[in-house]
Amino acid sequence: MEARRGTTRRLASAILTAALLYANCWTVRAQVNESDVPETSVVPTDESPPPRTAPRQASAQMGHQDTAPGKFEIEPAHALVKLNNDTSVLAQPDKASKQIEQAQSGKFIDVTGATRHFLQVKLKSGETGYIDPAAAQLVKPTDKIFTLTSDSAVLEKPNKWSRKVSEVHRGHNVHVIGVALDYTKIRMKSGLEGYVPMHALE
Repeated sequence: MEARRGTTRRLASAILTAALLYANCWTVRAQVNESDVPETSVVPTDESPPPRTAPRQASAQMGHQDTAPGKFEIEPAHALVKLNNDTSVLAQPDKASKQIEQAQSGKFIDVTGATRHFLQVKLKSGETGYIDPAAAQLVKPTDKIFTLTSDSAVLEKPNKWSRKVSEVHRGHNVHVIGVALDYTKIRMKSGLEGYVPMHALE
């Protein structure tokens, strides 16, 4: 009887030992498998949003496109003007731009538009170029009185980006002393001179 109990105890002990070893084995495997997985459980996929730096790069590229050649505003104009001195005709309205040709003093040049700091011109070759307004005789003198058909700002120079120096009002007479591109040069009673768009006199 005592021998049976001893055998039963040894058998139970062996089963318990085997069960513990089996459990430890799975624990070790689980630990090994867990160590293979990164701490971050979210792995980026193709559907993940782009990195935070991507919008900055995109905006930088857009900014670059805004200042790239060809990305500038032009105010249309129509005039044949005489050059006061020799001047470079540039490919773009930028002093650092490539020179297309050298225009000679005393020659007339066809102005087709204006940017903030340059005149757009059409050359005899058909090419479009840009010159410094200071090289051209922009104002053709005249001496007439006109009645304003609309209110208008009086600008320092004959382009829409110029500084406003005064304003004139519809129904008033103005003394026009010159024509420059699509603007008239006026002299006010105070002696102040400036430019108003031609459409304000129509």
